[in-house]
Amino acid sequence: MKNPVSYIDIHTHHGFENDVLYLLNLPVDFQTIPIDKFFTTGVHPWFITKKNVKAQLDLINKLIPNKNMLAIGECGLDKLIDVPYSSQERIFIEQLKIAEENKKPVIIHCVKAFDEVIKIKKEMKLSVPLIFHGFNNNKQIANQLLKNGFYISLGKALLKNNSNASKIISIIPLEKLFLETDDADISIKTIFTAAARYLQIDTEVLKEQIYINFKKVFKHE
Repeated sequence: MKNPVSYIDIHTHHGFENDVLYLLNLPVDFQTIPIDKFFTTGVHPWFITKKNVKAQLDLINKLIPNKNMLAIGECGLDKLIDVPYSSQERIFIEQLKIAEENKKPVIIHCVKAFDEVIKIKKEMKLSVPLIFHGFNNNKQIANQLLKNGFYISLGKALLKNNSNASKIISIIPLEKLFLETDDADISIKTIFTAAARYLQIDTEVLKEQIYINFKKVFKHE
C-alpha cells in the first residue's frame, strides 16, 4: 500500500506544510470551515462554559456530514483546571455519544484522568477508535491504554531524550501509533525522524505504517 503523501500529522493547530497530510484542529466556535482541508473539532475541557456548550454540541452535529471532518476532538478530561469535573465528564460523554452514533474516531485530551476515560469507554461499550493525543506519560499508563484498545499519538516530547514519550514509544505496537505536532511550531518531519530513531526502523517504513493506521482509523481513501 503506497503512501501518496510524505508525512501524516493527525493533530495540529497550524498545518503549514504543503507536503504533509494533516488534521487541523479547529475550536468548535470557529468562523470559517477550511476548504479541502481535513479537520477535527470538539469541545475542549478548557473551554466549557454553561452559556455556550449546547450551541457547541449542536455545531458538532451540524458538521458531521462534512466529508472533511474526520474526527471529533480534541475533547476529554483535565483534572488540573478549574472547570468542574462533573461538567467536563458530562460534555465529554455527550461528544462520545455523537462519535459512536456517527462512527467518528475521537481525539482525546487527558490530564490525570486516564482511569476515568478507560472506565467511560467500558461503560459505554464504545466501538469507535479513541486516540490519546500528545501522550507523554509512563510505561504503566501506556500499557493500560494499549490493553484497553486505545491508540496513542506522540508529539514534541519525542524531541527530548529523557521524556516519557521517548522511553515508551518502543512498547507501542506500530499499528496503534500516530504522530503529531499539536500547537508546537515545528515540522512533523522532525517528529518522524525522532520516532524512527527510537524505534530503530527506517523513516519510510514508519511513514507507510502511519498511513495504514490513518486509512483504517479515519476511513480515508
